[in-house]
Amino acid sequence: MAVTKIETFFAQRQQQIPMQVHLYALVDGLLYSDAESATPLARSAATVALFDGTPDASIADAGPWLIDHAHAPTLIRSTLDNLATSSTGVSWLISAYPIESLADELRRRLDVRLPDGRMALLRFYDARIMPDMASLMEFTQRMRFFVTTYDWLVEVNGHLKGVHPHA
Repeated sequence: MAVTKIETFFAQRQQQIPMQVHLYALVDGLLYSDAESATPLARSAATVALFDGTPDASIADAGPWLIDHAHAPTLIRSTLDNLATSSTGVSWLISAYPIESLADELRRRLDVRLPDGRMALLRFYDARIMPDMASLMEFTQRMRFFVTTYDWLVEVNGHLKGVHPHA
């Protein structure tokens, strides 16, 4: 299997960070399941459904999933590679957090309060819209939102783009 853009980026980034970090994929479950030759996602030590333990748990399979790239089965990594070269894309997170801790932190960011007081789902796990969403955040919002990652990138149509470098 050829080395991907994100694997090359991650290898270089690991050399610059003085602690152990992990490469995670963040995907929309529905978009993932529509990918060509998609291997179904199942809860494991390498794959966490972010809607689990939330009021949206009944639709967790269709919601956001956090995937530990190094420990994901080859078929899931292959599907992620296919998504990254498609218009659906993949969000890539480089973080020192273990998967469960990062999943808990990301769950806390799923709901946002609108100016009129209503709650809304923040679809930060959709790689197609995350760069635009991040650009609308104020500096302090960005710092609070991205504090759990060294880098948050998206890869759409084979183009790897940094959304937020934290380090």
